[in-house]
Amino acid sequence: MLLLSLLFIPSALGQLFGNGYRFEVGRETFLVNGRPFRYISGSIHYFRIHLTEWNDRLAKVRAAGLNAIQFYVPWNFHEYSPGSFNFNGARDISRFLRLAQENELYALVRLGPYICGEWENGGLPWWLLHTKDIRMRTSDTRFLSAVQRWYQALFNVIRPHLLKNGGNILMLQLENEYGAFSACDHDYMAFLRETTRRGLGYDVNLYTTDNVQDQNLKCGTTDGAFITIDFGPGSRAEIDSYFAKQRKFSPVGPLVNSEFYPGWQVYWGQEAHHYPTLYSIIDGTEYMYSLNASFNYYVIHGGTSFGFWAGAQEKYADITSYDYDAPISEAGDTTSHYFEIQKWVKTIPNWSHQPKQPPPNSNKTAYGEVLLSRIGTPLELRNVVGQSCMRSLGPLTFEDMNFPYGFVLYEAWIPFGGRNLQIDGIKDHGFVMVNGQYEGAIYSSFGNLTQRSIAINAPPGANLAILVENRGRQFYQTINDFKGITSTVLLDGLPLLGWTQCGIEPTAVYPNAAQNQRNSNPARGPNIYMGTFRAPQLADTFFDPTGWGKGQLYINGYNVGRYWPLAGPQVTLYVPRALLRPVNTIVILELLGTKQQKGNSFSVNFVNASIFRYSKPANAFGSP
Repeated sequence: MLLLSLLFIPSALGQLFGNGYRFEVGRETFLVNGRPFRYISGSIHYFRIHLTEWNDRLAKVRAAGLNAIQFYVPWNFHEYSPGSFNFNGARDISRFLRLAQENELYALVRLGPYICGEWENGGLPWWLLHTKDIRMRTSDTRFLSAVQRWYQALFNVIRPHLLKNGGNILMLQLENEYGAFSACDHDYMAFLRETTRRGLGYDVNLYTTDNVQDQNLKCGTTDGAFITIDFGPGSRAEIDSYFAKQRKFSPVGPLVNSEFYPGWQVYWGQEAHHYPTLYSIIDGTEYMYSLNASFNYYVIHGGTSFGFWAGAQEKYADITSYDYDAPISEAGDTTSHYFEIQKWVKTIPNWSHQPKQPPPNSNKTAYGEVLLSRIGTPLELRNVVGQSCMRSLGPLTFEDMNFPYGFVLYEAWIPFGGRNLQIDGIKDHGFVMVNGQYEGAIYSSFGNLTQRSIAINAPPGANLAILVENRGRQFYQTINDFKGITSTVLLDGLPLLGWTQCGIEPTAVYPNAAQNQRNSNPARGPNIYMGTFRAPQLADTFFDPTGWGKGQLYINGYNVGRYWPLAGPQVTLYVPRALLRPVNTIVILELLGTKQQKGNSFSVNFVNASIFRYSKPANAFGSP
């Protein structure tokens, strides 16, 4: 155990950071400028927080007494199309790092290219799938070429923020839990290491993170990158055994837990959740500190997977909220877990980052009931909301259409009558209409359930329309997760040919809403609704779609995210105040239907608190 008096304890911002500062891995501890150093950090994702709230969240991390943050960089958030990079606005990593530095926080940056993070495709860009047989996360030269281009762009952004250059970045993580991936490609990991060294200097500090199975630590590590592990709360004997695994593969250097979990992810349809107890979190924290370990809370603040960014696993898709039961809630509120961690940090003698009073939590406002009008079905509005339309003999995937996320409307003429519609390759949810009438849903998986065929009433000459929802590409395990209809469509065993498919952009109804408005009773199934509401005082709020089925919410053109109260457990969607104006336009694409009808209008609510309901879904693809 190192004496606390020997720890690197700067007393002012200028002493925390400076040109020429050195960060090193010592025999038993980290070193800054040759003096012992350790970090207590928290994971926080700039891409899940509205940029106007970055400083608030970082200030709360610092006020808890933490001295560092750890964050992923999702490749697909910055390179939306090949060679087109965006590091502005919500993607301004430099600004995020500067704010962290102003808040006296060091940074541990997880470069990827794969991040997991319960994020769309694990952070890998969808357009990689234009090469259908590409082997992602391997030394496939087609993949490495794209990674090299991405790394070069990213390095230009983060280079000024390295500790040696006066910034706050201590270390850079290569890949993420690579040992859990089946490829076990050491040449790939070596490529990442050497590309990073050539781009940022051979003195840059690299690390890897893997869970504690021997096979994972064999496959996920690479020479020249410091080995760290991850694990959640457990007994002290278990913590000893986990760090013993790190020691087995890294005999020299500090003990590090890069992901200590105060909570966990949630998926649609989850019936119950068993979070770690507060006692186990604090006891694990105290014990790791007593072992002279550095560690990171994953996550200290989760935020929101806005838009289409929430990813999926093989059988389930993650919810829009990334609250994670974190010490700082999705809406940025400090919780009992936060104050218990802060209370513990106060007991550390001579700790460099003494806790402070955190910024106050934001006001939350219930704006109440909002009335919506039905604008029409995506089929009725195809000429308004349809984009990237293409004709083909067989159905095309989203990737074939160059349409990355969201919804695609498939249409075909039925030359013969039939009753049984079968689609073996549906990614992920298909909402079926015959001559504009909703027939039901087909889906690849919902837990252990699957529905790849349904009975329909399709006379000869009918129009078949299938609105397909991409629920998010798989973030774990990594696969080539093509979206849309990926097989022949069969009607009574016979193939249907001659397809037209269009990407759907619901917000395109804005300029044409009045002339397209349909106030008649809505058909069951997919419909676009629109309305306005006033917000005299701008404040955080929560969209409550109780009485609706499943869909997508847009406010003032911003894609807030997916809602699905029929599946749960998440009911409400967090809406940060920065998205609001005195007068607001709301558009929703509802996929299943609603029972919230008032005459010719339909109602939703905005409430002042988050609502989660854990229970077994009765019928996640049924009627509300």
